[in-house]
Amino acid sequence: MTKGPAPDASYENRSFGAPGAERTVVLLRAGVSALSDPRPDVTARRDARIVAVGLTVDDIDDPAAYRGATPAEATANVIARFIAEEAHGRPVGLVGVGEAGELAIMIAAHLGGGVDRLALVAVPRPESELGASEVAGLLDRIAAKTLLMNGQADPTAASGAARWFKDHLSSARVEMVPKGDDPESRLILADVWERVLSHVAPGTKR
Repeated sequence: MTKGPAPDASYENRSFGAPGAERTVVLLRAGVSALSDPRPDVTARRDARIVAVGLTVDDIDDPAAYRGATPAEATANVIARFIAEEAHGRPVGLVGVGEAGELAIMIAAHLGGGVDRLALVAVPRPESELGASEVAGLLDRIAAKTLLMNGQADPTAASGAARWFKDHLSSARVEMVPKGDDPESRLILADVWERVLSHVAPGTKR
């Protein structure tokens, strides 16, 4: 495990999994668990290095901007450069969770072929018409094979959100996760981490 600052010293990052693995997966989510391994037992079964980047809600804020980048756009530019350096010329897998999903989309669009696998987990569809238009434009630029994982009972990212993203991606698969005991529970990354890793780090199971 390694931990340190990203290139501009604004974003902490933590690596776990197999340090010398050829396959790198970058995990983007906000909150207190942003730098944690979702399921260490599952990660250990993959010959892949996972790099989690610490984000705050302010880092992924994307309000309408006039003559200037939004916080999310600035964050995406920095992290895209970071990923390019970490990749050492090889394509990477990228995971965006919840509200960090749009940031992952920005980065994937920016890096083009540098991201060959993308997973969007419980990502809400854009709230405004303007936001939807901007995100749709980014999705049109993404050629990566994309997995959309959404909870059937997720209050903000259920089947409607999954269908919206799929309609704007060239290569996407939707997988809906059945609701658990809580009829309005959010989809938890730890519960689907094994499936997510099998998509963004294919062929690396030990």
